Amino acid sequence: MREIGNQYKNDSRIDRSGFLARARLHQSKFRALQLGLDYDEYGNYLKTEDAQKGLNFYGGFGIIDAVKRRYKKYSKGLYANMLRSEHIPFNIFIPFNTDSSTKEYLAKVLNEFLNHKIKSIDRIEIEYAPSENKKYLDDKTSFDTYIEYTHLDGFTGIIGIEVKYTEQGYKLNPKSTEADGLHDGKSKYFTISDKCNLYKAGSHQKLITDEFRQIWRNHLLGEYMLHVDSEKFKHFTSITLFPEGNTHFKHHSKEYMDMLIDNNNKFIPITYEAFFGACLKHCPSNEYKNWIKYLNDRYIVVNE
Repeated sequence: MREIGNQYKNDSRIDRSGFLARARLHQSKFRALQLGLDYDEYGNYLKTEDAQKGLNFYGGFGIIDAVKRRYKKYSKGLYANMLRSEHIPFNIFIPFNTDSSTKEYLAKVLNEFLNHKIKSIDRIEIEYAPSENKKYLDDKTSFDTYIEYTHLDGFTGIIGIEVKYTEQGYKLNPKSTEADGLHDGKSKYFTISDKCNLYKAGSHQKLITDEFRQIWRNHLLGEYMLHVDSEKFKHFTSITLFPEGNTHFKHHSKEYMDMLIDNNNKFIPITYEAFFGACLKHCPSNEYKNWIKYLNDRYIVVNE
């Protein structure tokens, strides 16, 4: 039996809810007991040789090949850290991107949350931003998962998904383009918010805070894609996907929705538990049942 490994003593200070500490322990146990691998520094880190083999990813559906196509160089955060969320979009969404039948499977799953408005899924990308960045927010905002679909009305829609695990508020780099824009009332963040007519009066002071800023930016990017590419795109939905135990996003997603003028499929918070349940409901084969079991075993944190 492999050792569970060191835990980070300041987790409870970073997240007073206790979820971060429980999730780190959960990933440490998964590595030791399920994968049978040794740890590096902390229990949630794979050793470099195991990380380079792609063992932070589900071993099927061409997931590791998709990772290597998207990122040409090895990154410890992506390959070795089992706790951070960077790797999770690959494990969750690449299995839907193998052929037309798996895209149909994803359409069934997402229709559980989008009022059955999706006719077909046409494109799935991981860590995606429009190529002409300056046309949009001009700050390198990207979607963890980007989906184009055909709406029941025949027009093309976009879904931008932000995938979280233990992350909470989004800390601001004071020297970033984003920080400059937040101090300029005429920046794209504010002009686009006004053009898109998304938010109730007085919302901007909350939207710029650590708790809401990343949700806001991702939502703005998608809505502005509708504005700039209006001939191509007619619908946009922003989704934040997070585990039930992450009470930060559970709470602040509700607050964010309260700031929207109209939330007709504009923003949808979805828990891992609900999403994995929908995956199981529409599961097409035993191969996918094994994958869903992995997702539940790997990411659903119980009281350790």
